Amino acid sequence: MHRAFGKQISGDTRVKNVRVTGTILALDINTGVTSYFNDIRTRVMPFFLERNILLRPLGNVIYVLPPYVVKEDELAKVYEAIEEFLLQTDPA
Repeated sequence: MHRAFGKQISGDTRVKNVRVTGTILALDINTGVTSYFNDIRTRVMPFFLERNILLRPLGNVIYVLPPYVVKEDELAKVYEAIEEFLLQTDPA
């Protein structure tokens, strides 16, 4: 599912880099500033917590590390929230 979602969003100008390693999906939000201290992280965490999703933002990078017992519909909810967040993000 990670690979299919990564392929789906890889053409989005708001996404700089999508990668999948094992059960981890990581994507860089294209803000024009690549930094661990990128302030977009201050918007990422509250946005996803409001949707009961706990993701790991590091600067402009979002990591999706689902538990091994995640269900397809739960992961689909995470992907939908990522797309919703990207729609609210201005491409750099």
